[in-house]
Amino acid sequence: MNGSAKPSPASGARPALSIVFAYYENPAMLAFQWKEIAGYSAELKAVIEIIVVDDGSPVNPAADVPRPDNLPRTSIFRIREDMPWNQDAARNIGAHEAQARVLLLTDIDHVVPHESVRSILAREIPHEEFYGLGRIKYFGKHRSEPHPNSYLLTKKTYWDIGGHDEDFAGIYGKDFLFRKRASRAAREQHLDNIVLARVGSTAVKDAGTRTIPRANTVPKRVWGYLLEWLKKLRLWRGVQTLQHPYDRVV
Repeated sequence: MNGSAKPSPASGARPALSIVFAYYENPAMLAFQWKEIAGYSAELKAVIEIIVVDDGSPVNPAADVPRPDNLPRTSIFRIREDMPWNQDAARNIGAHEAQARVLLLTDIDHVVPHESVRSILAREIPHEEFYGLGRIKYFGKHRSEPHPNSYLLTKKTYWDIGGHDEDFAGIYGKDFLFRKRASRAAREQHLDNIVLARVGSTAVKDAGTRTIPRANTVPKRVWGYLLEWLKKLRLWRGVQTLQHPYDRVV
């Protein structure tokens, strides 16, 4: 591991659930998340932790976003290098640092409603399965397609899958490779009655990352396809994780 941060010691009892968000220049959306999370009941706050991993934001670091005093245990980590679309490394760091047995990994624009946290805590999450969740729009509550890049699973299962491959850092749209490996390592299940609530950029201007382009340059696109095939044919090294130095900042 090249990252300098060591696994953080738990404060008090081990949490039952770690909720992990990757962040990049989303200060208004993170403030929205803090307000939502602060509204959880004291009962839920006592048994969960929140982990935010800042993917090297140069202007609005996650640690600078004001936080309410009544959050559950919360940790913020920051990747030192500002590399576009390095959220795979952010998720690996979050999963590495998580203290709970069960992880929920999702994007910063997806709120986890109080009722969903309660439902997750009431379930037994076995190691041999990973779960997709239902999705609604936060404003309007209309159902939408499940988010393909949100996962509920145990920490052991995450690392049995191998984590996200950081060889694809900087190439947009390769998150699906984790799901492909997950489907080979564990059974995929869907919990449509447990929902995430997506906040659109019309409601919160930086809900989605807008400061860097989503379209890959031609060289990056070609390299991404080539690397994918080289790995599939086992002509390139295996999954690479925890390659980016980072620090605990909160």
